[in-house]
Amino acid sequence: MATCWLLALAASLLPAALSTSGGEACDCNGMSRQCVFDWQLLMETGNGYRCLGCLGNTEGAHCERCKEGYYRQRDGDCCLPCRCHPQGSLSTQCDSNGRCSCRSGVMGEKCDRCQPGFHSLSEAGCQRYGQSQLCACDPAGTADCVSGRCICKVGVTGERCDRCKQNFYNLDARNPAGCSPCFCYGHSSSCVSAENYSIHKITSSFQQGPEGWTGVHEDRSPAELQWSPRHQDVFIAARRWEALYFVAPAKFLGNQQLSYGQTLSFDYRLDRGGRLPSPHDVILEGGGLRVTAPFLPSGKVLPCGVSETYTFRLDEHPSSKWSPRLNYLEYRRLLGNLTALWIRATFGEYSTGYIDNVTLVSAQPAAGVLAPWVERCQCPNGYQGQFCERCAAGYRRDAPHMGPFSICVPCNCHGGGICDPDTGECYSGDENVGNIISCPFGFYRDPRPPHSCRACPCGHGQSCSVLPGQEEVVCDHCPPGAAGPSCEFCADGYFGDPAASQPCRPCQCNGNVEPNAVGNCDRRTGECLKCIYNTAGFHCERCKDGFFGNPLAPNPADKCRACNCNSVGAEPLMCRNDGSCICKPGFGGPNCEQSECPTCYSQVKAQVDLYLQQLQELELLSSEVQAGGGAVGQELEGKMQLAEETLQAILREALSLQASDRSLESRVTRLKGQGSTCQSRLDDAKAAVERLMSLGRQYERQVQDTRRLLETARLDLSRSGASLSRAAIPVSHFPGGSNKILLLAQEALSLANR
Repeated sequence: MATCWLLALAASLLPAALSTSGGEACDCNGMSRQCVFDWQLLMETGNGYRCLGCLGNTEGAHCERCKEGYYRQRDGDCCLPCRCHPQGSLSTQCDSNGRCSCRSGVMGEKCDRCQPGFHSLSEAGCQRYGQSQLCACDPAGTADCVSGRCICKVGVTGERCDRCKQNFYNLDARNPAGCSPCFCYGHSSSCVSAENYSIHKITSSFQQGPEGWTGVHEDRSPAELQWSPRHQDVFIAARRWEALYFVAPAKFLGNQQLSYGQTLSFDYRLDRGGRLPSPHDVILEGGGLRVTAPFLPSGKVLPCGVSETYTFRLDEHPSSKWSPRLNYLEYRRLLGNLTALWIRATFGEYSTGYIDNVTLVSAQPAAGVLAPWVERCQCPNGYQGQFCERCAAGYRRDAPHMGPFSICVPCNCHGGGICDPDTGECYSGDENVGNIISCPFGFYRDPRPPHSCRACPCGHGQSCSVLPGQEEVVCDHCPPGAAGPSCEFCADGYFGDPAASQPCRPCQCNGNVEPNAVGNCDRRTGECLKCIYNTAGFHCERCKDGFFGNPLAPNPADKCRACNCNSVGAEPLMCRNDGSCICKPGFGGPNCEQSECPTCYSQVKAQVDLYLQQLQELELLSSEVQAGGGAVGQELEGKMQLAEETLQAILREALSLQASDRSLESRVTRLKGQGSTCQSRLDDAKAAVERLMSLGRQYERQVQDTRRLLETARLDLSRSGASLSRAAIPVSHFPGGSNKILLLAQEALSLANR
């Protein structure tokens, strides 16, 4: 939309070429101010002015439509490129949502990939497996089909390419290799997909601020990063010819092994500056390794002023665009200790880059949508853990600095003692293995004489052990979610009370807490304590006040968003489930930004309120006169004088409003003819002016009537002064009594409220 404004502004600055008769200006929908007279067009349409040099990818006699290969969703929007796939689409034109018309067997918004069960995208579309070539291949594992024979992807086997090779797992159509090799930190080649991990997305949507993102120069010196509360994104502006980068916060770094083979995506927009991508637009560093990738392939240019989504697959496959090429274990080592994630922000002098909706697909050990790319390894002797990441009892790391990548070797403690699995330090090197008493499962050897076997305090028939050199008994394998030496409390992320026979259950926070944070929920009640994404509630199941959306949506961008309501006209911290605002009385419009009563009348209303208060005091004085208080006659006269002065002030205000009305009317007259798109707004403004003039005239009449009533009341008061001091005469006997004055004031107040 910002680009459309710039184009319209550019068009408005062009010299206008009018007809020779000087009749009417060019009608080019804001995309040009140059036109010529065309007799043929006049005969065909009744309007003979043809626009020249249409901007914004528009065309037509009045720049009224997008060029071929461009589209827009609504009138007034920019014309955006369709980018339909040259082979998979029927034409270069798309519909108003940017969706192209696909050939047979082709799918995708841009018709750029084959449907399931089809292959070999070409100008004829995609071919169906099992028909033209008599193929019966599994599309997830098939690279091609030749003469009825399935050609499998590198990690797939079988006549139909329907199963993973040995030492591979997780057949996935999105995987260029079909299946992933078992990782297991290099200690095992036997694995299957784990069943206890669900899909988890690490995101930054910048709804409340920069979320820890920073800016940096190529030399790693800090650069200024700014947050836009209006667009809810972050941006960096360059003042000279240099590359600046967005730097990701800690939640995107560290051990990101669970993101291997998944995607990093973000929305990026470039305003001004150079538009050629570089080989170093996205940078990953970790484990002593560094890889980079460009936004777009060589020869492509970055669009200017248009936000697009860029996606990068995190693996070593050539199609993933990372350079230099790493092997499988090197890329896993890089993700195992990711220390930097940089995204390029600027391209050239005075350029500005914007970023939004950063998403890193990962997994977490919790209930939800299964993440089949997470493996469960079958570990050889000396290793343990789901990924063979730990040394088993009696083994230690041969190279501790390599962490879980190090091989495990047997402890070499004297007498067969055990050692620390990470450092190799022996706990009890002088122990005599022959003196060790073997206790049955579920029992432990009491270190105190007579060293008898005692039942483990773990319950459920679990095993336990005694720490070397200590007397504390520690349970070896607590139930899922339980923790503590005796499994007596729930681990972080679980709630319950094992000591009271209440098993630990996963906290249910609907994915609205930081997955790696500590203390997300109460370990006994399960109440969620650190809701994010603007959610609240016991289970983070609703939006906070002042936000709307679906807190249970899987995508953080679809969760709770801030209500966009006018702070003056809308009820505070409230909007409906669809984001529509709840307006205060007297306000309207989508965001309650339109006042049904012009703000200038608040002064008149205040004056009328004061007048009504003074009339009420008059009525009170009249009641005292009625009771025989002759001394209050002078005070009554003074109050009536004040009331008259207030009415005169109201009259002056009304006359001022009339002058404003005439000024507004003249301005409306000048605004006429500036464009058909503004006509409805001008009509509304004219109606408001007429209504203001009518109200002003009504006020003037009311003021004049009230002045006459006050004059009549003053004369009546003079004639009846003597009798008021001698007898109580009801106020209602006065021809211009205060009851009548009050009625008139109430009418004036009602008029102001309208």
